[in-house]
Amino acid sequence: MANKKYHHSTGIMNKMRDKMPLIIIILIIAFLATIVFEWGMDYLGLNSGNYVFAKVNGQEITYQEYEMTVQQRVDQLRANNPDQEIDDATLQQIRQGVWDEMVQNILLQQEIEKLGISVDDNEIVNWIYQRPETLPDQIRQVFIDSTGVFDYQYYQMVLSSKEPQVVSFWNQVESELRRTLLLKKLENVITSSILVTDQEVQQQYRDQFIQASFDYLLLPLTSINDPSINNVSDEELRQYYEAHKDEYRQQEAVRFNYLVVSEKATSQDSTDTENRIKALVKQFKELDPADSSFIDYVNLNSETKFAGDFQKPNSIRSGAMNFLMNSQPGQVSEILKDEDGIKIVRLIESKDGEEEFVKASHILVNIEGDTAQAKTKAMEILEKAKNGNFQELAFQLSDDPTAKTNRGNLGWFTKGAMVKEFEEAAFNNPTGSVIGPIKTQFGYHIIKVEGRTNKEFKFAELRESVKPGSDTKELTKIKAEEIYKQVEEGKSLDSVAAQYNLAVQNTGDVLRNGTIQIAPTNKSLVKFGFDNVEGSVHTPIKVQGGFAVFQISEKIQEGFKNFEEIKNTTIMQSVVQEKRFNLLKQKADGVASQVQGSSFESFAEGKPDFETGKVDSTTMGQPNMQIGMDYNLLRTVYSMEVGQSGGPIKGLKGYYFVKVTYKTPFNEQDYLAKAPEIRANLLAQKKQTVIQQWLTELKDRAEIEDNRDLFF
Repeated sequence: MANKKYHHSTGIMNKMRDKMPLIIIILIIAFLATIVFEWGMDYLGLNSGNYVFAKVNGQEITYQEYEMTVQQRVDQLRANNPDQEIDDATLQQIRQGVWDEMVQNILLQQEIEKLGISVDDNEIVNWIYQRPETLPDQIRQVFIDSTGVFDYQYYQMVLSSKEPQVVSFWNQVESELRRTLLLKKLENVITSSILVTDQEVQQQYRDQFIQASFDYLLLPLTSINDPSINNVSDEELRQYYEAHKDEYRQQEAVRFNYLVVSEKATSQDSTDTENRIKALVKQFKELDPADSSFIDYVNLNSETKFAGDFQKPNSIRSGAMNFLMNSQPGQVSEILKDEDGIKIVRLIESKDGEEEFVKASHILVNIEGDTAQAKTKAMEILEKAKNGNFQELAFQLSDDPTAKTNRGNLGWFTKGAMVKEFEEAAFNNPTGSVIGPIKTQFGYHIIKVEGRTNKEFKFAELRESVKPGSDTKELTKIKAEEIYKQVEEGKSLDSVAAQYNLAVQNTGDVLRNGTIQIAPTNKSLVKFGFDNVEGSVHTPIKVQGGFAVFQISEKIQEGFKNFEEIKNTTIMQSVVQEKRFNLLKQKADGVASQVQGSSFESFAEGKPDFETGKVDSTTMGQPNMQIGMDYNLLRTVYSMEVGQSGGPIKGLKGYYFVKVTYKTPFNEQDYLAKAPEIRANLLAQKKQTVIQQWLTELKDRAEIEDNRDLFF
């Protein structure tokens, strides 16, 4: 790159050091937010050894470069969101995002080379030296002063610096600007034929700025309650199917049956987690909570970051809360097995708060028609609960489905959290009392008041949730491989699933360019389905939470959906809906003359089947909430003159009669003022659509070898 000499001093480096975090970000993030494409990360070209991770039209993506990019994204996410836990689902999203970007980047670069698009050095130099204020935002922000103005003097000083860090920065900038210009030129090639007509601009102006108000009388679809419309013969269903056959086109598809061998944490995983927490106890006790090293220690070693403020009982897990209620500042708990993992807790400080909290458990008796019988049952449970094991009774007898896991424990709550009757009973009775039956909208409750406090607590905890360890994961994989071998050898998937007490599920239709919900990133599985015959079984695939074994259950040729498969669902719903609208139209036609001769309100009086309303200042672009996106209704309204009435008009909710009360006059001056911006927005939208379609087609045509499932 050409260079110009300017006087500079060590002050430049001081300023550069101040700005260095931003520059580091620039070195990591691609500078393409200003155009439609997302170029993604730079490639590192590392050697993948003997394994092919992936290829795009013959160009290899190595496992090392992919994993390094994923790790960069993970590190960046952690830096931006220190409190966010990166779970399996988040990691899966990151992996998929990196994969999509890498594939797209290669395809774009291949197209650039194929079309012979290039950028010469003069274009880069001109941009950097002559138009610095138009550089991508990620670069510009380095040179924005405290008032938000681009600092040209500082820019020139940095531009002329020979410091190694600064030179490295400009080399990276040059590379990214070249890439940005290449992509912009490619975009211009793809979108060069796109035009926006004057008619499109004017229509968009009308949709956005011409308002209409109207009164309406609605005969809603819900007013048709004739049960006979649900009596539909096979002949009617067949006739509808034939008449609307184009709506039931079927793309080529494949279906899989599959089962999942879940990775469940074992007792050994729990023990390992407990031992890791135990190893932290000594230093956790010795560090001073007032020292930043204590906070760093907690944040480094716990899934729960140090909060540093007082927390209320209803935000604290039960195991930690039980310890805090009976401890003095400075005390550290033994190992606690709480709902969210294994932990140790240190109380720093407690205080009296303004709110009162109650801890309670309950046993629920549903009222299923017979109130007296439900109350009698509740009274019997109450007598048992007064002298028995309340938690065990809740587990056995409560109709609250959560009782099977929490044994009736509702935890700590304050006023306003429960329904009125339950709250009054819990707050107005002493700790230890068993009361009831208390009737609420949910049924009859037997309530045990287990605690009461107004305390708030400042504390720290070292917590780790119990997850499957490497040994557990390996055993899960081995089990999945055993299942695969048995099915491969001829046993049915159903029988093997029964042997292992697992459920068999079906993917439904999977298209060639589609995904499988449980394995959304695995394109090789989809390809396997189309390349092999029914009954073929795929080697175990890593999915979230375990390993899955897939077997091709059915292959569907392109054509029309099978009538027998959809007649009682999709077609039946359509036929019944059509019948309902036909009956509604007859009803609307029958009253049309009466409606035209009176006001909507007077006509609807005493007629519960009809609804009236007013719609004020709606537009086609942003329809009024009362009518929603009912474009057939709106188009009719906009075709009418002020004062004109019309109907019946078929809408989404039924048939409407309308009277237009107001329409914004077309303002030629306002239109001419707004037209350039409207045209630019329409052009950008069209370009976006064309580019996305082009990218989709480019990817569909590409030969992509995706072996990610062999690595994860």
